[in-house]
Amino acid sequence: MFRFRRPTADDAEMLLRWRTEPSITRFMFTDLENPDVERQRAWLAAMDARADFRHFIIEHEGRPVGYLSYYDIDRVHLRCSSGSYIVEEKDRRRLAGFLHCFIMDYCFYGLGMNKLFNYFMEGNDAVIRIQRVVKAREVGVLRQHVQKYGRFHDVHVFETLRSDWEGHPHIFSRETTLAAFAE
Repeated sequence: MFRFRRPTADDAEMLLRWRTEPSITRFMFTDLENPDVERQRAWLAAMDARADFRHFIIEHEGRPVGYLSYYDIDRVHLRCSSGSYIVEEKDRRRLAGFLHCFIMDYCFYGLGMNKLFNYFMEGNDAVIRIQRVVKAREVGVLRQHVQKYGRFHDVHVFETLRSDWEGHPHIFSRETTLAAFAE
């Protein structure tokens, strides 16, 4: 089963390797300049100090397989964004579909948010398709919003309200999803 644990300084090398993997970074809005393990450790420490950011290493059956973050956490308006990835293609095919319940339940019942909104760069067709399948509301497209690889890219925006999520079928109980997060 899944477990979501907070990253430690010992995870810096693994996270840096993942973050610079071409299949992962190609759909991120930024690339790391001069990637370095010490900078990654400093970034981890900086993220731990932020009230508007929470992140986790995704483990499956005791093995680290990916990363999940919640950012722009707004405790006044009760909204945030999330981002995640599964590193290995074989794991993405096998596990990605199960993560949605965990991500949504933690957002709404762990963090207490009312709204989750997400941004996906054009070309990330599988993830955009998943958003449509899980009935996230497609807000629109921010045209030429990100400049990367020498050109501008559109960004698709999706949102889900807590009330919408409560009407979705859940493949795991809320107790199961929330218990998977180690705080």
